[in-house]
Amino acid sequence: MKTLNFLSEHGPAGAIARGDAIYPFSEIARFMSKFKDFTVTDDLIASDVDLNEVDRSIDDHIDELSGKNMKDVKILSPVLRPKKILCIGVNYREHAKESKQSVMEYPTIFSKFPDSVIGTGENIRPPSDVTQLDYEGELVVVIGRERGKSGDRIFGYTVGNDVSARDLQFRTSQWLLGKALPTFAPIGPLITGKNELGDAENLRIQTKVNGQVRQDGNTADMIFNVPKIIEYLSRYFRLEPGDLVFTGTPEGVILGMPEEKRVWLKHGDVIEVNITGIGTLTNAVE
Repeated sequence: MKTLNFLSEHGPAGAIARGDAIYPFSEIARFMSKFKDFTVTDDLIASDVDLNEVDRSIDDHIDELSGKNMKDVKILSPVLRPKKILCIGVNYREHAKESKQSVMEYPTIFSKFPDSVIGTGENIRPPSDVTQLDYEGELVVVIGRERGKSGDRIFGYTVGNDVSARDLQFRTSQWLLGKALPTFAPIGPLITGKNELGDAENLRIQTKVNGQVRQDGNTADMIFNVPKIIEYLSRYFRLEPGDLVFTGTPEGVILGMPEEKRVWLKHGDVIEVNITGIGTLTNAVE
């Protein structure tokens, strides 16, 4: 199942996506009564709905549904109200090499804030004094169930960009300032359910800047895979429906290049992050 939020004539609304077509929750509610309680994806995520049941019902009624073309609507962030945004640092072996860091025994964890989140098509707005703006294409886990085994608590996955102001990040030993600023957590365009992607153990992640490939990795290179990340975080945090977990970035970030070859992001640059089975997240630097 693939789901997203879009801007309807009445405000933010949720929809199920099939190819280029989207079917608003209000349409699906005509044959699945539980959808009458859902306005946006956040409501669906918190409902503990059976994703396979939704897919089957849509298959059975696809000819009765009135859809919209995804290209004709404004796509919003696929999660509008995350309570927590947790991030894993240096979680790809090749990225650890380019960063000249050893493989850690435990995951490195930092956070972002809800106002860091923007959707595809929205602009990244760094502070005016930032001079070392970097991208980090990432797989993002969307938490669903609040209880149960760690793997069963995953609702699905989306695409993320862990935007990083390196000059702020490394002012001190704490990364927060360079990572958690407003607009520094683009996600989207949609969420692909765990029922389609499983544990996301073999997904290609590719990041382009102005059409040029900068990162081309695979989740198989993760040091801590998705089940291990969720199990570890669950020991210490109360993971709630709609919480987001950025799982780390492959090699190819600007910071990993030799100093003389680093060309930091600037106004007008367009960053595209694509992940197999999910889609492409596109944002420009304002």
